[in-house]
Order: sequence, then structure tokens, then C-alpha cells
Amino acid sequence: MTTLTNETATHSDGTTCAIATTSADCPLNHTYAAAETPAAGVKGLILSTTGEVAIAAFADLADYQRAVGGYITTVQLDERHDVIANDEGLIYKLPFNTLASVLARQPLVGNVVIVGFNRGTGEFGDVSQSIVDGIRREFAV
Repeated sequence: MTTLTNETATHSDGTTCAIATTSADCPLNHTYAAAETPAAGVKGLILSTTGEVAIAAFADLADYQRAVGGYITTVQLDERHDVIANDEGLIYKLPFNTLASVLARQPLVGNVVIVGFNRGTGEFGDVSQSIVDGIRREFAV
């Protein structure tokens, strides 16, 4: 079972990548080396179009954009969480994301990221462990 972590993986070329925390979680089959220090940024849950689920750290807007493959848009999941998706996913005919669509109760395409969202401050925060556990339990991923 994937759990929230304070580590992130470093890509084999030395750069960090906002796709997964371990090579086992990586839906894109990247090769990773273990992180030496805790990852900075918001912990989010990536849901790929193939049904893979991974935890990743997002330090800035560029990390979210890399994860979803372009400009971002948000969809409210519940009072404490948002789904970040590719804003132009329909234009580019990205693959349908069944798991994300079921959770958001609307059609979503491409890889998405679930993050916490503070409605008072307008800032993203870590996805809650209850969301991670609920998705694992309900969808057996």
C-alpha cells in the first residue's frame, strides 16, 4: 500500500521528477535512485490514465504541469481536496481517466493529481491519508 512520505525520488540523471516517489510507483517506468533528503513541497496523489496511483512531492507550478502534461485546471473533489488536471486535455484528446472521473463525478482526461486545498487561504496542501486509503480500499489500486 502506498503511504504518504517525506521523501521523493531523484531521476537517474540527477534531476527530480514530480511523477513518483519510487520506481515501483512510477506509471511512466522512470528509473530512480533513493532520495537523500525529505522532499520539499506539497504531497499529492497522482492517478494515471492506466489506473496507476503514486505519491509525489510538488514544489511549484512547473511540477504540477509536468505531472498532468500541460497547463492546469482544478476541480473541487470535496471541501478539503482538489483534483488538478490538464486544462487542454480534451483539445489534445488525452486518454480518459476512469478512476479520476469516478472520484470527481465528471469526465476527466489525462493524468491528474489530488491535493489538499485550503478554501480559506486558496493554497494547496498535502493530500490526506484518508483519501489515499479510501482510494486504495474502494478501487483496489
